[in-house]
Amino acid sequence: MSTILRDLLTIAILAPPLGQAPIYLILPAFLLLTLSYGGLIAPKLNLLLSLICRVHYAEQDLTTDELVKALADVDRNCQTAEMHARVSKFNMSVSLIHGILAAVISPKMGVLSDRIGRCPVLAISALGPLMSNLILILAAKSTSIYGYRWFLVGAVFDGLSGSVTAMMATAHAYATDCTAPEKRATAFGLFHACLFAGMAIGPAFGGYLVKTTGSILSTFYAAIITEIVFVFFVLFVIPESVSRQHRLDAQEVHRLNREFNTSRSLNVRELVRRMNFLQPLRVLVPQDGTRAVIKKNLMLLSFIDTLLLASGAGGMMIIILYAEFTFGWTSTEAGYFMSIGGSVRAFVLIILLPVTMKFLRSRDPDGLHHVGASFSDITLIRFAIVCEFIAFFGYMVSRNSVEFALSGCLGAVGGIASPTLQSTLTKHVAKENVGALLGALSLLHCIAQIIAPTIFSTIYAYTVGWYPKAVFFAFLFIFGTIFVCSLFISKNVEGSLYDVDEIHEGVMAHRDDYELLSANTHGAHEDSDAE
Repeated sequence: MSTILRDLLTIAILAPPLGQAPIYLILPAFLLLTLSYGGLIAPKLNLLLSLICRVHYAEQDLTTDELVKALADVDRNCQTAEMHARVSKFNMSVSLIHGILAAVISPKMGVLSDRIGRCPVLAISALGPLMSNLILILAAKSTSIYGYRWFLVGAVFDGLSGSVTAMMATAHAYATDCTAPEKRATAFGLFHACLFAGMAIGPAFGGYLVKTTGSILSTFYAAIITEIVFVFFVLFVIPESVSRQHRLDAQEVHRLNREFNTSRSLNVRELVRRMNFLQPLRVLVPQDGTRAVIKKNLMLLSFIDTLLLASGAGGMMIIILYAEFTFGWTSTEAGYFMSIGGSVRAFVLIILLPVTMKFLRSRDPDGLHHVGASFSDITLIRFAIVCEFIAFFGYMVSRNSVEFALSGCLGAVGGIASPTLQSTLTKHVAKENVGALLGALSLLHCIAQIIAPTIFSTIYAYTVGWYPKAVFFAFLFIFGTIFVCSLFISKNVEGSLYDVDEIHEGVMAHRDDYELLSANTHGAHEDSDAE
């Protein structure tokens, strides 16, 4: 245990950076931003519920006194199947707008960070939520009964900033710049731990603010303050991790690409090529002589990772709505529930995951194999899937809040799946393609965040009136499908990534040129930094 903690501290504080800054400088700012995200999950949902409830009773032709009386007891008059159905349907539209914009913008943010630096892009990722929160405060104070529609405008600003997906990708890029390759997986785990720790502390703090101030808007004011501090911190305190020469090289490549695209004749085929935002997914189906078994693992692992992300993206809102409807939860109880789950996930990622990996690899002679999935990788992935399956079954059969919360703790243990899957995926591509792989996963995550909430919200909206538990059968089906797919992952792929006998000579020449160019560029960056 002490060895693992020492390794974590070495990575965070003492690891020799490839860029200019150790990542311990950015971790507090990253944790601060996740605090604002976590603290607003339940208040946003309850604000939307109260605004839509106001519309519902305003449409009933009630007298002024009757309307005021109905809205005075929101917890009793708005926690109905009809209200939850309307909230779920409207939230589906919010998720669609936010997800579509994030899917288009998020992959571009990574490229932009190469040209202007990581810190400015991190600041941009916080400005969108900041503007969204300002708009929601105005919506809450609006006298119009249709003020809830401002949630759509807030989703636009949030999506245009790239949302959490762009923030995570840029933070991982910052860690990549500052951390040696063999320690990047642990560094990524620190960021995931910060994310879940923020999601744990944020809801508890949000619930405390609501209970203390008696106003749900206090959480929005607190979130705006933390986001302003984050923007200031990343712009004026945290050193930039991308060297000046690297930024100049990226800007030059961007300029040449624009000139090349401008010179091409604009026909229908070229127009379709430019509009195809799915191009990054090509790395998951490589056509460069990659072995068939590697391709199979790439597709299976990315499919599992996407479906797990989809269940998480669509599940949280449904879980909260179901608990509020079934057990009469308020923002306070929902905040405590998410705090417990986030705390368990943070503990699992910081302590349990490293300990478990070390234990499994000590008993797996091929645990450090650099190509393919090891026994420890596959075991952890399957274990996480089983935990998620049992957790959602527990949600469905829980008879009280305690059983429901215990199911949430078990589901939090399933948080080990994401870093394990992404770490395993990086062993299925060449080193120069790792960035492209993470970009493709980012795009898949954005698409999942569009589709999953839409599907689950629709199911819940149409079943909450007669059988609220029906939506959990959809989750169980997904986890069952994922587990079956995990049975086909090949263990300890022997040899290299490529069929050397069949690979085209031009591909090998291209890879050699790439490695030579990468070495020259890295040397130029070091010379530039030395100057």
